[in-house]
Amino acid sequence: MPDSAGAAGSLSRVAPPSARRQLIRPAATLILLDETGASPRIMMGRRSPKLAFMPGKYVFPGGRMEASDLRLARQFQLPADVENRLLAATPARFGARQAVGLALAAIRETFEEVGAMLGTPGALGDGDAGWSGFSSAGIVPDPASLMPVARAITPSGMPRRFDTRFFCVSADRIVSTLPFAERPDPEFDSLGWFSLDEIAALDLPAITRQVLSDIEDRLRDGSWRDGSRPMPFYRFLRGRSVREMI
Repeated sequence: MPDSAGAAGSLSRVAPPSARRQLIRPAATLILLDETGASPRIMMGRRSPKLAFMPGKYVFPGGRMEASDLRLARQFQLPADVENRLLAATPARFGARQAVGLALAAIRETFEEVGAMLGTPGALGDGDAGWSGFSSAGIVPDPASLMPVARAITPSGMPRRFDTRFFCVSADRIVSTLPFAERPDPEFDSLGWFSLDEIAALDLPAITRQVLSDIEDRLRDGSWRDGSRPMPFYRFLRGRSVREMI
């Protein structure tokens, strides 16, 4: 998605016009950062060429928020600054539980697509069918460890449209992994950890490339862990690409 200049905005909760005109599904994606080496690396997967949506593209793991995420969200609370980031520019019906649900969706989708569980050892309880993998492994997800760093609404005309929050988290939050061949969702046909220079040569969606540029800036100044910092919001208004800070 192309960038256009935008002044820093307030945290006013106003529904995006595009969201009022048609159904756009809430979704979340997770940027896993490995900072243990000389330069940071990011996990990315290549979508199967057989898929209808973005075939063959390298993306972060993620997907739409499910009812199971919202049910589980009642058990968790996000830091106030993170919650404020996620509530910015949303309708009144989007509350704290939906904000937690998005963070949980990013964690669940990451497990399903790449086999990595993020959280802490513990008993999740009876849980939900969508979270049975965590329950059986004795892992409690930790949505409070995720940092929202960007938001984007898929332009009209695409086969599917999402209102996606991009989260960052350190790879040291991974507490359990499955072999790639045993992951529940075969959406990716390959997976790897890439430096920013290596990522530049991959086949990426435009919005992924833009968000990576934003992340690179925050990695450079160390602010990606700062929940009080406004994040970019990418969308189209009246046919024009807009980038504003929320």
